[in-house]
Amino acid sequence: MRIILLSFLSLLCISCSEEIPYSKISGSTMGTTYSVILRSDSVSPEVVYKDIETELKAINQLMSTYIPDSEINRFNALTNNSCFRFSDKSWEVLVAAQKVYQATNGAFDITMGPLISRWGFNVEEYEEKVPSAAEVQTLLTTTGSDKLHYDFTNQCISKSLPGITINLSAIAKGFGVDRVAHIVEQHGVVDYLVEIGGETKAKGRNPNGSDWRVAVENPSAVAQRKMLVVGLTESSIATSGDYRNYFTIDGKRFSHTIDPTTGYPVEHSLASVSVIHPQNMYADAYATAFSVMGVKRSLELANSLNLAVFMVEHSSKQDEEAKVHSNEEFDSYILTH
Repeated sequence: MRIILLSFLSLLCISCSEEIPYSKISGSTMGTTYSVILRSDSVSPEVVYKDIETELKAINQLMSTYIPDSEINRFNALTNNSCFRFSDKSWEVLVAAQKVYQATNGAFDITMGPLISRWGFNVEEYEEKVPSAAEVQTLLTTTGSDKLHYDFTNQCISKSLPGITINLSAIAKGFGVDRVAHIVEQHGVVDYLVEIGGETKAKGRNPNGSDWRVAVENPSAVAQRKMLVVGLTESSIATSGDYRNYFTIDGKRFSHTIDPTTGYPVEHSLASVSVIHPQNMYADAYATAFSVMGVKRSLELANSLNLAVFMVEHSSKQDEEAKVHSNEEFDSYILTH
């Protein structure tokens, strides 16, 4: 696969002028795809590609729950209260996760794996597999980032509950975007767009010499189409939502977004949230938290933190236009032409 990708690099070269050549690099990571468009007049795309692949593989080895001996899984396997020392990269993500957990009063929680797995059924399985109230309450006792004790001096975490586990899937992809951008900048590139599974970071100018244009999808549309376009030049955007991951029983909608405080799927009408932040891991985490919190609480917190946020509600009728909400910080990024 690597040879094929490398052979495509020459075909993916975009040259809007002889003076400013752009190249595109793409591959697979974290169960999705990534792409990088960069102005590569002084660096070989093949060299950048190899360094990106190395970095993403290293992140997966640290944070993936699908790799048995990953750093996260080694922590999860602990059954005592010893303090597990993390690598610098994992620690950076874990500290960010704790900050967002505290800022959102627990709406963002990296220990929710057991509840997410328990609610991870589809409409055909609903009647047999919906958990009882007692089971939900039991599972809630096995979650909660308050059961993780951070030792900032020794860069380690201990558990107050032996069985508690962590899952960084709601923030690791954003961290991956930040790290790929860092790799690109290390090669002296100042104009680039990095994207992993839809989470995006941009710097400098696009091949047309203007801000990078990123479309925010309309989740109420049957066919994918843009709802609006934002311009990025020194920032990043992440989107979270359940518009493709829910089912309905007897007119009641079951989201696959679980509220960490109740243990149940959220019941508000929020379909998707987009957050703009200089660091994509924070955009990723806050977008997830806002998906739990709903429109009112999210707008209040976003405004208090000066976060740019855009939200779309589910339409109650098929032909009804979706309700959208944004704050002034986000509106400043919207392109009108």
